[in-house]
Parts: sequence; structure tokens; C-alpha cells
Amino acid sequence: MLAKLKQPGFILGVLGAAKLLLDSAGITIPDDTVNDIANGISAVVVVISIFMDHGKA
Repeated sequence: MLAKLKQPGFILGVLGAAKLLLDSAGITIPDDTVNDIANGISAVVVVISIFMDHGKA
């Protein structure tokens, strides 16, 4: 399961499904808020990936 969490497509799919579930439950999230959250997550992932060991010697 941890290997799947490292795949960006899987994470994006889960986040997209969560938004659809919230919309169907009547909880609306404005597109601006979704964009802000996506930008924040992207920034954190970029910073983490800079400091990660990519296995190259």
C-alpha cells in the first residue's frame, strides 16, 4: 500500500474522488479553494522531493 501512496496519479485520483463525494453530499468547495489547496500541496511535494534521496550514487 505504501508503494501506491508514492504514485502521484493515485493521490490525485483519491483527491478527485473526495471532491466528487463532497459535492454529492451537498458540501461545495469553490474552485479557487481547490486551486489554492492543490498549489500548496504541490509546493510541499516539490520541497520534499528536493531533500529526498533518489537512490543515485
